[in-house]
Amino acid sequence: MMREKKRWILLVLLTVIAVALAACGREDSATTRHAPAEAAAPGKYATVSVQQAHDALSADPDAIIVDVRTAQEWAQTGVPADAVLITLDQIQQRANELPKDQPLYIICNSGNRSQVAAQALVELGFPSVYNVSGGIQDWLRADLPTETYTP
Repeated sequence: MMREKKRWILLVLLTVIAVALAACGREDSATTRHAPAEAAAPGKYATVSVQQAHDALSADPDAIIVDVRTAQEWAQTGVPADAVLITLDQIQQRANELPKDQPLYIICNSGNRSQVAAQALVELGFPSVYNVSGGIQDWLRADLPTETYTP
């Protein structure tokens, strides 16, 4: 009797562990396929991959990509399709050109300047700001669309 009870408890315990492990590895594709990373807490920006940024920009006609590199860099690599071009040194002066009620995806060459720009925009009161990790270098490696820049 005691032996059967131990086997039953062990079976229940193993079933619970198996269910818990299976749940840990699952992704909800409805929320992860097109959604960027979770929205940042108020007063912060979120970081997303180039693919997440591209998917969000494709899915949301209100989303905007802002390229904060220099004109020379834009000319060398091209720019993401439909990007708003504002260099990092101009971001605070020209922030009024950007809508506060639309998601902003900030991209640079590798992801460093875009972090600075994203933080500046958050501090200026923009509530939905995303730093594009890896910048245009990852964008190009992922073979995402670009447009030629001509001054």
